[in-house]
Order: sequence, then structure tokens, then C-alpha cells
Amino acid sequence: MPYEKIMACLDFSEISKKVLEVAGELAHLTDAQVLLIHVVERDVPLLISEGIVLPKPEIEKINEMHSMLEEKARHRLKELAKGAEERWGFEASTQVLLGEPFELILDKADDEKVDLIVVGSHSKKGVKRLLLGSVSEKVAMKARCSVLVVR
Repeated sequence: MPYEKIMACLDFSEISKKVLEVAGELAHLTDAQVLLIHVVERDVPLLISEGIVLPKPEIEKINEMHSMLEEKARHRLKELAKGAEERWGFEASTQVLLGEPFELILDKADDEKVDLIVVGSHSKKGVKRLLLGSVSEKVAMKARCSVLVVR
């Protein structure tokens, strides 16, 4: 099945290089559009939901930090998109999202009518996996389109 739109989910880790490589090669072979996304996680609501009240200056610092992370991510995605264009000859669109990664990945895939989501697996083990779960695993189980998990 030829893909028309591929979404590559990048967290800027080592595995992201492989995710981009796979998405780029598939897009090149199938002439698909490519969307590169990065999700900046937002952990503060966990504190608030536990009844911890943060002073306004602390909330402002956290918001500034998220804004800085979003801006850095936008810059990195644009650099990666430029590299993809030079290497594979297609223009990739980019988007930075703020929130819960697996939920936003699924929502964006639905909104953009993506045929294939490419995500990386970090192979978390033990307590870390039990507590945090795996974004790639959740995406693979709940996505309405095909998902390719890269290791």
C-alpha cells in the first residue's frame, strides 16, 4: 500500500535519527508527504492535580521554560526538515505540540489523515516502563492508521 502522508515523531534522542531515516526512505519510495512532529511534555498539571499549589512566579518560570523548549524544538525540526529536503528531495512540514505525547500524536495523526506513524522505541524496562509506559506502545495500540516502531 503506497503511503500518502507519513508522520515521523521525533524526540531528538539517538533513535530519532533512525525514525527520520525510515520515514525519509519510505516517503522517497512512495512519494508521500511528510510531517515531522515533536511533543514538549507538560508535567506541571501532575503537581496541581496532587493539590500542590505553586506560587505565581514559579508558574511563570515553568511557562517560560516550556516556551523556550518549544522554540528550540521548532528550530531543530526546521533543521531536520531542511536536511530531509536536501537528502530525499521532499519538503517536510513541521509542528511542535505541548502536552501528553501519545494523546497528541494520535490526535495529530487523525487531524492530518496520516497513513503511517513512525515512532522510536527506547526499550524502557522495569519500574520506569511500569510507571511511565511506552509512548510507542500506546500509539501502536490505539492509532487508527498503521504504525511503524523503529528500534
